[in-house]
Amino acid sequence: MNDSGTVLSYMSAEDILRDSDQLLLFISRSGKIILNNSNGGSLLGYREGEMAGMNWFDEIVSESVRNEVREGFRAALSETGEPDFIQEYPVVSADSTERAGCFHNRVMRDEDGIVMCILVSGHLQESPPEYPVELVRDAGLYRSMMKQSVHGLLVIRDDPLRIVYAGEHMGRICGYTDGELKAMAPGEIEQLIHQDSRTELLVRVREQLKGVDVSDTMEVRLNTRDGDSAWVLMRSTLMEYEEAPAIQMVCIDISMTRRTMEFLRESEEKYRTLVENSSDAIVIHRDGRIVFANRTAMEMTGYEEEELLGNSILNFVSHDFEALVLRNMTNRISGKEVPSIYNIEVLRNDGGIIPVEINVSEIHYEGDKSYMVLIRDLSERQELEGQLRQAQKMEAVGQLAGGVAHDFNNILQVINGYTELAETALEEDHPVREMIDQIAKAGERASELVRQLLLFSRNQIIVTSILDLNQIVSEHLSMLKRIIGEDIVIEFASSPEPIYVNADHSMMGQILLNICLNARDAMPGGGDIVVRTDRIYLNSEFCEMNPSAKPGYFGMLSISDSGQGMDEDTLGRIFEPFFSTKGITAGTGLGLSTVYGIVTQHDGLIKAASEPGSGATFSVYLPVADRNIEIEEIPQEYELEETASLTVVIAEDDENVRNLTCEVLSEAGHEVITAADGGEAVVLVSDSPDSVDLVILDAVMPVMNGFLAAEKIREIRPEMPIIFCSGYSREKSSESIGRFKEYSRFLLKPYSMSQLMTAMNELLSEKH
Repeated sequence: MNDSGTVLSYMSAEDILRDSDQLLLFISRSGKIILNNSNGGSLLGYREGEMAGMNWFDEIVSESVRNEVREGFRAALSETGEPDFIQEYPVVSADSTERAGCFHNRVMRDEDGIVMCILVSGHLQESPPEYPVELVRDAGLYRSMMKQSVHGLLVIRDDPLRIVYAGEHMGRICGYTDGELKAMAPGEIEQLIHQDSRTELLVRVREQLKGVDVSDTMEVRLNTRDGDSAWVLMRSTLMEYEEAPAIQMVCIDISMTRRTMEFLRESEEKYRTLVENSSDAIVIHRDGRIVFANRTAMEMTGYEEEELLGNSILNFVSHDFEALVLRNMTNRISGKEVPSIYNIEVLRNDGGIIPVEINVSEIHYEGDKSYMVLIRDLSERQELEGQLRQAQKMEAVGQLAGGVAHDFNNILQVINGYTELAETALEEDHPVREMIDQIAKAGERASELVRQLLLFSRNQIIVTSILDLNQIVSEHLSMLKRIIGEDIVIEFASSPEPIYVNADHSMMGQILLNICLNARDAMPGGGDIVVRTDRIYLNSEFCEMNPSAKPGYFGMLSISDSGQGMDEDTLGRIFEPFFSTKGITAGTGLGLSTVYGIVTQHDGLIKAASEPGSGATFSVYLPVADRNIEIEEIPQEYELEETASLTVVIAEDDENVRNLTCEVLSEAGHEVITAADGGEAVVLVSDSPDSVDLVILDAVMPVMNGFLAAEKIREIRPEMPIIFCSGYSREKSSESIGRFKEYSRFLLKPYSMSQLMTAMNELLSEKH
């Protein structure tokens, strides 16, 4: 599972290797040297880093024993092979001279049994001594040989337990001199053996002294003089020493090997934890064939491990990106410059396609050059980006619609105003009167269309109060049932508790009406509509997937139908103004866009979910009420009343609207002074503050808007009556109107002349 590069990135192997005075290296199954310590390299005459990449068998092991050494490794790498084994053979130095060595080899596998690498550690002899056969039995010469040995040597008797011989190297392993070892009492000898190994070793010694054949090696932990411990690989044999039975122990110091193994195990565990718990899929391939895949890769694609391993990586790439991946992979293998990070699509086992970002890097895995691919699922990111683009598009369309509505309202103000004047100037039986009536009706329809645009652009006036969402739905259900028709059943699943929201009552009814009418059109043969209300909490996870949402408690209004449903393209456009699937003769396409505008103007959120043939569900989320805002509306119908002659200042940036209002008020007997912006109106009032009786201000004007002009006028005349007018009422917030609640009115363009006169009469009545 691991590759050496990854293992070493998680461990301080360089520090371990640097401290070792013996040869220590990692090789692959084929003998390729992955890493070696600098001291070991210098023992063979190589510079630091020079041995990496060389082949241990072909370039370091003496040719005379190469086949035997390979055979020993081959046996250890088999499934039944011994993972720890010792070999003695000559190796070739950089200067081509041969040196004898003793090597301890350990096969390292992961928990799945896959060979990661082989750890080779050992000692070299400067020049192996050669002695005539006839001199080998000479005691002095024997001791000389023992003294020169790179192994730790002990000879032990058990009558009582005592050390009768200790080699110098054994003393270095334990931190004692050979004399100190031989002088140890039986109890001290037992304490020299760590408690983890003490019982097993003493039993072994006593068994061997009884003649039991125990010839295999064992790892023994010894206590050192400085309070630390050392590990040795020990082989013990029965011998005769000074005409008495004794145990000869040959020990190889494997402390560094054990520490290295411990670090490797820790790094393996750390690596496995990081890889298997990674949120990204990780795949390693060699020449396009997958040799490793983590758990996330299997969860992402839906394939089992055996289905991925050995398979071509191209089999899991969508057709649209197969050529790109093949070209980049081929160029990368051939050494050409290619991007490391790019986006593709990956195939799932169930036939689905996942958009992903891949990051490719070259690594060494199991001793061979391979490529690691980090795969990040972009589905959620792309969904959020799509929602952001949709929100930006709706915002842009809303601004456009609001701007169009503002300009069109000024035009309608002139059309409807002069139409009203023409109607009053003509007799009831005048032949042109019917034509004028048709113009007036067309103007009213145009005004309604503009109001819908203002709702979408969130610039319509809202009159809010604290309402129970359950009660709102109940009040409108009977009316809805009559409109929808008898072939459609409407079911209301009400929340058991009241859900209070700060909302405009009539606009809530419009939400219900528009969505239910849309549902009716999707069920030409009849069907069911289910309306639900509930109080829910939108958590951070929901808000992450819906950027316009904020965490908190919301009242939810859900409307589901059993209609034809919508495809993904239609679902992405249903809130756009003038978008309709019913054809150009079946509506304006403003129904759902109006709903969108109402919901967003109430600081809410609307979600739509649908699939072809599965109906649709619209979910509206409105913040639970925490304030009460009420704005007084002016009734839509008024009777024209006579008023005394007044001096009126009119500030209106549209010349046609300004002229119309001036003409109407002048004919009513008032003195009119006009201004093109709020700044001019302030100057006119400040010049003659006591002679002005009333000010009419357009809310949106260049230089100075109506609300700012009103503040300055009220500084001059605190009780000055003011009428605000606007066809683009974004600025008419509760805060703005609240500052001028006394002696003020608000008229939404296009307003009638009778509405204007009535507002003037009401203001003068309040003042007097």
